[in-house]
Amino acid sequence: MRLLSSEPESDSRTTHALEARRTAGLAGEMPGHSLLDSPGLATVMDLARRLARALGAPILIEGERGSGVPELARMIHDADPIARMGRFQMMAAHLAARPDMRGWSPNGTLFIEDIENLPVLAQAWIEELLASRSESDSPMRIIAGSRMSIGDLLRHPGLHEELVHALDVGRIVLPPLRERTGDILGLARRFLCHYAEWQGRPLLRFSRAAERKLLGHTYPANVRELRNVVERAAALATSDEVGEDAIILFDQFEARRAVIEPILAATTTRKRESAQVPTLAELERDYLVLLIREFRGRRTEISRALGVSYPTVSRMIAKHQLDVKSIIDAGTTPIEAVG
Repeated sequence: MRLLSSEPESDSRTTHALEARRTAGLAGEMPGHSLLDSPGLATVMDLARRLARALGAPILIEGERGSGVPELARMIHDADPIARMGRFQMMAAHLAARPDMRGWSPNGTLFIEDIENLPVLAQAWIEELLASRSESDSPMRIIAGSRMSIGDLLRHPGLHEELVHALDVGRIVLPPLRERTGDILGLARRFLCHYAEWQGRPLLRFSRAAERKLLGHTYPANVRELRNVVERAAALATSDEVGEDAIILFDQFEARRAVIEPILAATTTRKRESAQVPTLAELERDYLVLLIREFRGRRTEISRALGVSYPTVSRMIAKHQLDVKSIIDAGTTPIEAVG
């Protein structure tokens, strides 16, 4: 039924689309596997399917928010002929408490999100489950997800090294979307097709300018962000061609960059005044020190600002032999910090 409104037709269409989104609920959501269905993940998916056939083998998935870690855990559960006979159970690590876990089903799959936040008592319970898996014909499969690398998990305070090693039987690294830019348009077109069908507008398509804009973004929130961008564009489009004006992108680091760039420029000026042209390595080190201070050492945010993966940030810090804690504690400018 068409509602009477004094709004312009485009605003009315947007209102109706968003209202349909609220009322349709999960019925109109993209299937979870859509976040994983792209050529850039073919090798990862093949590895995951092979690991799914290993009876009860624990798996540790490394990946950023929005890259599809929970969806990959669910895919492994569905591909496991034994585990899929039971339930897929998911929990946020920081909410876990050992007494609460005693009532959980001892079969199927248990996916633990952000394993680095698992309380000590819960760690002991997980270790018990892992130790007993050889005693059962249908052991519960444990899958852990983390935004941290294995090396960082092993160094993480409060997390048992033994637990990390026990989970690291099957290791899967899920790359962020910015490292597989060849997947962006394919995913975006698939998402648009889904939302166009949902809205009853099957002819929706991106203009070339819109596709260029989609390709120019770094997607800090990964595939989920791309999916949201496309859904928003489908709601805002005023014709069957989705123009670049309907592609609305939000980058939380733009404001910070306005502060970072002048400071980095000052570093370059200081070195030039002393008759020294800064090397690329020096600029990289200065910028990394600044980001460590800006984000208080939070490597996930540093990786997003740099547009690289979490493990790459760890390798850069190690390469430049930076003491993250000292840099944060010093509270000096990057120029002073690097001398």
